[in-house]
Amino acid sequence: MDENVEDNGVQDDYMDSDEDNEVSASKELPAVAKFEVPFNSSREAEIARNSLQVDPEPRRGGSKKTFALKDNILCVEIRSVDVRQLRSAVCSFMDLLNLVTKTIDQFGPPVQQSKKMCV
Repeated sequence: MDENVEDNGVQDDYMDSDEDNEVSASKELPAVAKFEVPFNSSREAEIARNSLQVDPEPRRGGSKKTFALKDNILCVEIRSVDVRQLRSAVCSFMDLLNLVTKTIDQFGPPVQQSKKMCV
């Protein structure tokens, strides 16, 4: 992904985050799906990323999700050992993404929290 991308990769138990493991991840997890999900603001994209990266894939799933932010776009990469597991991981991710976007829409645009001062 780009140099100016804020990368907050969530590493499941399957792989570590070292660069050496990036090469082995592509060999061990050859099935890949990449998404770019646009949001109305960079804050909404950040909220979605924070909501979606909380739960790592179960170890038995054999999948790895990586998240990055590019302004108001959430970049997602899902890797799996085979296409069947990739399909399952993508379907689960899409269900969660749908829930997150509906929740953001329901509560409206995020507001900045103001600091309260005691007098």
